[in-house]
Amino acid sequence: MSLQPVRYAVDLSDRVHHLLRVTVHVPADAARQVRMALANWTPGSYFLRNYVHHVQWLRATGGDGAPVDIERDGANAWLMTNTGHGLTVELELYANELTVRTNHVDDHHALIIPAATFPFVTGLESRQHEVTIDAYPQSHRVWSLLPPGQEPGTFVADDLYHLIDSAFEVGELDSVTFTVDEMPHEFVWAGHAPTPDLTLIADNATAIAGRASEVFGGDLPVDRYTVLCTAWDRGGGGLEHRDGAVIQVPVTTFGDPDQTRRFYRLFAHEYFHLWNVKRLVPRELLAPDLERTTHSPSLWVAEGWTAYYDGLLPARAGVTDASWLLTQFGDVLDRVASTPGAQLQSLRQASHDAWTKFYVRDENSSNASADYYGQGAMVAWELDLRLRADYGVERGLDDVIASLWQHFGQSGVGYTETDILEAIASHADDKLAALIDERVGTPSLPMITDELLAAIGLRYVGEDQHQVPDLGVEMVEDDDGVVFSSALRQGPAWEAGITGGDRLVAINATTVRRGELAKLLQAYQPGAVVELTVTRGPRIITAAVRLGEPRLRRRIVAVDNPTATQHTAFARWCGGSLDQLPR
Repeated sequence: MSLQPVRYAVDLSDRVHHLLRVTVHVPADAARQVRMALANWTPGSYFLRNYVHHVQWLRATGGDGAPVDIERDGANAWLMTNTGHGLTVELELYANELTVRTNHVDDHHALIIPAATFPFVTGLESRQHEVTIDAYPQSHRVWSLLPPGQEPGTFVADDLYHLIDSAFEVGELDSVTFTVDEMPHEFVWAGHAPTPDLTLIADNATAIAGRASEVFGGDLPVDRYTVLCTAWDRGGGGLEHRDGAVIQVPVTTFGDPDQTRRFYRLFAHEYFHLWNVKRLVPRELLAPDLERTTHSPSLWVAEGWTAYYDGLLPARAGVTDASWLLTQFGDVLDRVASTPGAQLQSLRQASHDAWTKFYVRDENSSNASADYYGQGAMVAWELDLRLRADYGVERGLDDVIASLWQHFGQSGVGYTETDILEAIASHADDKLAALIDERVGTPSLPMITDELLAAIGLRYVGEDQHQVPDLGVEMVEDDDGVVFSSALRQGPAWEAGITGGDRLVAINATTVRRGELAKLLQAYQPGAVVELTVTRGPRIITAAVRLGEPRLRRRIVAVDNPTATQHTAFARWCGGSLDQLPR
């Protein structure tokens, strides 16, 4: 006799007020002593989200319809003792936070994230979990990353982790279907903006997906893949799932060529996660505790290597060009080099501390933390170049990650950092593995030299930012002017006592409005002392800042007169032609 599943029913009839209601039917054989909990985080986003905050009320009844007493168990769980047969739990959630990891329900659509929605029964994690959604109104359709069940509007998860690793979108929405390696794919547009050219998106997504599949040997690890894409006036990002992804972009994305390219890079990132993270998994994340932090030292591989390929894959697919790719990589190298935290925290530490550092950013984060995404991507590039240049590995990092896939991804066995280093050594030697171990184990920068770049026909040229003296800050601009989001440790502003969060008012008594800072700084020479006026909360502060040398921007261009070998190596690396690059 098969065990009965845990069943959920979702009611969206009050969606105009951002409310959704969930009914949980606990199987009768497990309904006497019940501990029910709501997840505290969702895999792929390493931060405790406090989902229980959105619970408006929760009540329970037994099989006889009588109320069941509920006792709280910590912040996110409930204990219920039921004398009857069967148990039904109902709860209401407020859902008005549009991100890729939280619920957003309104008259237009309903994005439902299972970790934030479906409380689970402790001890029943391995059972099937079924979800039925009342689309309401009837003109709306339900999309799910889960496979459909036998009943209309019902979707079935193999177990709790399958349920949590999915998402739902409901609405009268536009979508497009396409195939990759004969597997069905669907892109759903739930954006609060005009529908973009879905046919073009499908064509480009098909090309990018094909290049991703090639890295791992040509076979897709899914029977179906679904992208749920929203658009809003702010925010963005993506979250990978076992059989799809949730993506959020600005509403202006497809009206801007650069934002459009960034969208395809985001799609490539989440698609690459089909293998790297969803099936090629750090051992610690195979069956994570959804109520507590689950640390891994290997996010520099899980996210850093994925961030490397999210640039490469669109270029290999011809969706973006090599020149744009190199501009992106050059910007990341510059950003990493100017981030003081890269000299303080190792990538291994940054991976482990993602819960308390990367996802909890403040005005001092750049001074205290390394970036396992960007810096991890550049370590991946260094490794790729060394494999190609020094060891003659034709596919470079592709071969390393393909071997990891064969040994760990296809078998479902989680890997350790030792496994990563051994895979590198098997394609090169212990010396290279030790070098990468040092890159990620100690605070250090990737070393992508002209010599390494020359192997694929590239070189650096340096140019300053229009001769603008450096203040040593990171900044954001709004309608009211300039805010220093961070004062970089040991930089000019830092030495003068300026801190992150200060709002710039004036330089030498000249007010500074949006878009004016660089123009005003160009009037001064490096070494000049200027008086900055800033506001800090209710205070007005002045500080004498000695301007630094202009920050150099490293551009990556083609070498003069590339050889046939360099032409071939570059094409193998990114699919482009050196002839299309500036010299």
